[in-house]
Amino acid sequence: MKIRHTMFALCASAALLAGCNDDNGAAPTPAPSPTATPTPTAQAATRTIIFVWDGLRPDDVTQADTPNLYALQQAGVSFPDNHSTYPTFTMMNGSSFATGSFPKTSGFYGNTFWTPPQGSGNTIPAGNGAGGTAQDYVDPVFTEDYQVLNTLNTYYGGQLLLVKSLFATAQAAGMTTATIGKSGAAYIQDLGKGGLFLDENTVQPRTLATELQTAGIPLPANTVNGYAGTDAVTLSANNGSPTARAGYVTFNTTAYDPAGALTVAARDSSDTTQGAPEDAANKYMMATFTNYILPKKNPMLSLIWFRTPDNVEHGYGPGTSNVRAGLRSQDARLGELMAALRAQGIDGSTNIVVVSDHAHSTVSGPLSLYPLRAITPSATAPNGAPVNGSTSGTSAATLGAVSANGFSFSGDVRSADLLTYRGFKAYDGAGCSTSAMYGLKANGTPTIPLRRDTTGTLCGAANTNYQAISSTLASPVASFRVPAPGSLPANGIVVAANGGSDYFYVPSHDATTIANLVRFFQQREEYGAIFVDSRYGQIPGTLQMSQVNLENTARKGNGQPDVVVSFSSDETATVQGKSGIEFESVGGQRGMHGSFGSTDVHNTLIAAGPSFRKAAVLTTPTGNVDVAPTVAYLLGLSMPQADGRVINEALATPASKGTPTVAAASVAPTSSATGLRFEVPTDPTGGTPDPVFPRGTYTVLLQVKDLTVDGKTYRYFDFARAQRQ
Repeated sequence: MKIRHTMFALCASAALLAGCNDDNGAAPTPAPSPTATPTPTAQAATRTIIFVWDGLRPDDVTQADTPNLYALQQAGVSFPDNHSTYPTFTMMNGSSFATGSFPKTSGFYGNTFWTPPQGSGNTIPAGNGAGGTAQDYVDPVFTEDYQVLNTLNTYYGGQLLLVKSLFATAQAAGMTTATIGKSGAAYIQDLGKGGLFLDENTVQPRTLATELQTAGIPLPANTVNGYAGTDAVTLSANNGSPTARAGYVTFNTTAYDPAGALTVAARDSSDTTQGAPEDAANKYMMATFTNYILPKKNPMLSLIWFRTPDNVEHGYGPGTSNVRAGLRSQDARLGELMAALRAQGIDGSTNIVVVSDHAHSTVSGPLSLYPLRAITPSATAPNGAPVNGSTSGTSAATLGAVSANGFSFSGDVRSADLLTYRGFKAYDGAGCSTSAMYGLKANGTPTIPLRRDTTGTLCGAANTNYQAISSTLASPVASFRVPAPGSLPANGIVVAANGGSDYFYVPSHDATTIANLVRFFQQREEYGAIFVDSRYGQIPGTLQMSQVNLENTARKGNGQPDVVVSFSSDETATVQGKSGIEFESVGGQRGMHGSFGSTDVHNTLIAAGPSFRKAAVLTTPTGNVDVAPTVAYLLGLSMPQADGRVINEALATPASKGTPTVAAASVAPTSSATGLRFEVPTDPTGGTPDPVFPRGTYTVLLQVKDLTVDGKTYRYFDFARAQRQ
């Protein structure tokens, strides 16, 4: 977040790299479009398994918590300078793993994005979600759902991903493939449904569901919602729900009600009972893969994506007891996979690539404004019924005093609320909400007080609690649902609230609205780096979305945001022994990602197997977009449309022996925004100016590394942050 710091030495983070270069405000030179390196005939296809540990921070790979992964890292290749695709969300990086591409090429903008109504009929997508009920597409949609992805793929004419995927490439070569795991993230790898598939909601194809049932293996309970008629699936009497997981353990606090009566639920980060609530689901899916799919179907390419440790990080925050339990759980799954490979005699002929989609930060505002607070642990177990062996419900924990070793109770931001209060017509698709992460100031008072709508006038239901600064307007607002298609007010703004970054859609494309929107973000210190569609020209202090690979011609006005903003982050702040904090879209989470902060961007990549070098640490930068073209090469294939590269320097038999050169650079806008009045996060009304930045100037700093090899240049983004003075 570093919002109270001035300019820092630009080259500090790249001291080991030659040629630190200040571009003096110039836009970056576009990297040439890479082409596929010809595949040598000597490269035989090698079975490869990609294992995604969702949200794994590199510093969480330890001998204590992840002994199997630690051993794999020591034996194979470690990539300490790997980069997540920005915005650092699961589905955004899922599309990068699928295609080896950035949004500029793939056209995909998950996790949550909006499809503006099209044409005179105001057409929007329509379809059910995995649970079998109608999915809402008036509001921004969350894409971690295979049925949502099916609907969107149909809506875009089979072109939700605009380039051919790794899995489609392998299938076209006659290879059997399998994808296993987290809803949405696993499914986007094989949108064409050409391989074997098992996630938390379904099994595909229908024949595989039959085979599993015949073998006495239960199916995800929602499988029945994906088949009908003669293909209908009937679950066995003892099927149960093998992928069910418990909600987070919470406790109630009155700290956000000035009257001390109303309660809001807070995540109980002191809990030690739950562990990873998805542990049983992951174990079931891994067992199905290792005991049935792997030996009986012999896939040449597999991807396993589990939501651990990300799910527990969201719930309790990095470094907490349940997160460490989640790490041990995930490592046990890796151990089971490696044991199965050995038992089946294929360990010596199989590559394992372990990668995370992004890293993870603690949700928090600046600790100087929002000090950490203790949680007094519950003496009794949570009151909910166990779910697949995990505890659930509400605990008897209580909020304690300010403590340097405590937990965050700040960091949530509702952009639609702040914008509405300032006169914009903004909607995020959600109704009235509450959060224990809106912020408790040093004196214990809440940034946004908790209130109750006794009549239902604001929230639609009587006696609903809410927190919204716009509820104090002359015409109060606390719910921000998107109007029906065709009914959005002139110059209305739709916010796709994603976590560490928000997407902003302005269907009118009104330049004045965009300029006013940008100026608002520049003045509010919760917001960091701002990126704007190039159709609006050079807006002082901002970078264009094209400069960070976010513009796609086919999606302009039909899925691509007009403005993308990273929330402020601070990689130097520490909570529970883990560095990195950031603001987030309101959600009550304790951990988050999605920002352009260095903590979120620098994720985990480890690879081992016959195709990789032994006991090597790679010093060159790599990225998630490089995984697919590298794996394609290991399979004797190529992906000519990929933005990423084959990581030859990690391979035992590289496609090229060219030596990469790396140069660090800093990129800034051509001009800064001036005459600004900066507003502190502790006052959402904007009435309290920040005296620390008297010059009132704002600009974005983007730190990059350019790797050149074989005549091609690839750009890796280290971080982007706002600089206020």
